[in-house]
Amino acid sequence: MSYTGYTDAVMLFGDSLTEAWSAGSLAQRMAEAYSRKLDVVNRGFGGYNSEWAIPVFRQIIATKEHREKGMAQRIKLMTIWFGTNDSVLEGESQHVPLDKYKANLSHLVSLVRSPMSPYQDPQTQIVLITCPPVMEKAWTAHLAKVRLERGESDVNKPSRSKENARLYAQACKDVAEQEELPVVDAYAEVIRAAGGDSEDQLAPFFTDGLHFTAKGYEVLFQALVKTIADSYPELDQVKVQRRMPEWSDVAVDQNVINIALDKRNRGEL
Repeated sequence: MSYTGYTDAVMLFGDSLTEAWSAGSLAQRMAEAYSRKLDVVNRGFGGYNSEWAIPVFRQIIATKEHREKGMAQRIKLMTIWFGTNDSVLEGESQHVPLDKYKANLSHLVSLVRSPMSPYQDPQTQIVLITCPPVMEKAWTAHLAKVRLERGESDVNKPSRSKENARLYAQACKDVAEQEELPVVDAYAEVIRAAGGDSEDQLAPFFTDGLHFTAKGYEVLFQALVKTIADSYPELDQVKVQRRMPEWSDVAVDQNVINIALDKRNRGEL
């Protein structure tokens, strides 16, 4: 097990859009951006909605007691990215009503920020991310193949809509405003990059009408790093210091490694 005092962490918390570790994914880009600076911890859970995220949160976040005992890293930045599954059509098993979705997001935020929460950490900065647009026809066609392989009936039944994606994206923005948090509007950013919301325009950004290609993740990543730089400049990937000196400095004087340790112990690094 790695030493928890060596460095702090960025936690990516969300559904399958977060979970992906493929080349060009959000997790891969963030890990590269913060390499040797902050550990990027991927806590993405494919298929999960905001309702199911709450009990998961309590199992993946250290309590104040654990942190004080040195049993866990401190999370300096957390992204919360749910809504894509909440926004499926009513009657689908993942659906969460709009008001409940908003309440769930606020509850997740309160678990980090409320003094009454055992998980509270004033040093954890939060960025919310909205669900992206959805390509209804492409996703329905993709899902039809999956349903056919499972032997299900009514394989062409729609499960998602463009309008629901828009509504849940706006709901996430509403929560961000209410909680006074920065938000990455993935819905608007992708449509802007695509030049519109038609299926042909959106196609380069999605693998199946729902999940991002590397191009889709590039749009999201650039919006996220800008939001971090604007809202939490001390966590800007460019400004966060590396936890160990450059090899060229070590070659001149190996003692710089011990100096880095002293700085960490004093909270200067």
